[in-house]
This record gives sequence, structure tokens and C-alpha cells, in this order.
Amino acid sequence: MLAPAETVLITAEETSLSAGDVISMSVHNLIAFVSSYRPWWSEFLAFGSIDRPTSFSSAASRAKLNLCHFVVNYFLLTAALVTLFLIGDPMALLTVPSFAVMWLLLYFFRDHPLVLYGRHISDRVIVVGLIIGSLWALWFINCLQSLVLGIVTSVLLCLVHAVVRNSDDLFVQEKDVVVASNFLHWS
Repeated sequence: MLAPAETVLITAEETSLSAGDVISMSVHNLIAFVSSYRPWWSEFLAFGSIDRPTSFSSAASRAKLNLCHFVVNYFLLTAALVTLFLIGDPMALLTVPSFAVMWLLLYFFRDHPLVLYGRHISDRVIVVGLIIGSLWALWFINCLQSLVLGIVTSVLLCLVHAVVRNSDDLFVQEKDVVVASNFLHWS
């Protein structure tokens, strides 16, 4: 057996967490993330804010700001369009979202290490398992064409929205506008 490359100290509290507890905390983190970063749909679909950009640089700056501001809305729109493209194949409609949920819960929104049968499962093992499982599922259900069509359609739709949505009336977060200054620097 190979020695681990890095030693991770696990507290007694973390070893007592079951896989269900880790997944429950991951679901809580996912819900908190979506609810705190998603602007309202009325702001997203404000038809009074739709106009043609005056120049290419204006379009690029609009796209950059809108893509950052509406990132969760664009993700939800992409998920809905991919679902519409996969609706013709029920097996794909069940498999693709289940792997997406596994990626979200087991990798992206997990705070504590995953412990199974008293042993710590490293992030590397989780990522390799999720990649192999996802690729195997895509090959097995043969839905890659529908999945790519849904993703490409949603990316194009999101880019068109980001370019034509006027970003002048967006509420800007204070953390996005903070500029470093030498106000308290006395040298």
C-alpha cells in the first residue's frame, strides 16, 4: 500500500459524520448559494432594459457584466434547456441530472471530508470516480448529441441575452466596486 502524499488530520467530529450528514450539509450549502446569488427573474427579464449595443466594446462590457451578475440565472436556464433537449430519452433524463446532482453534492458544495466506514475518502478519489462514472453514463445511454445541442443552444441564448440586456440599471454589489487605494498609506 502506498503512503499518502499528504496527511489530512480528521477531527473526531468529522469522523462521526455519516455520508448522509455530509450530503445534507452539501444540500444546505447549495440552497444557500442559489438563494443568495440569484437575482430576481423580473430583473433578469426586464424588457425595458433590452436594446442594441452601440459598439463592439459596449457589447463586450455588457456581456461581461451581465454574465457575472446573472450567472445563477444562466445556469438555471441552461439546466432547463438541457432538460428540454433530453426529454425524448427518459433514461438520459434520469441519468444526466443524477450525475449533475452527485457532482454538486459530492464535490462542489461539500465542506467536510467524506468518511466511509471510518476511512477518509480523498478529493482525488471522488473526482476520478465522478469523471469515470459520468463518462460511462454518457457512453452507456448514448445521449451525447442531445446534451451537446442543449448546452450549445443555451450558451448562445445566454450570450444573446447578455449582449442585448442593458446593464446600466443593474444594482452593483459593494464588493464588486471596491478599489484599492493608498488612503491609509503614509509613506
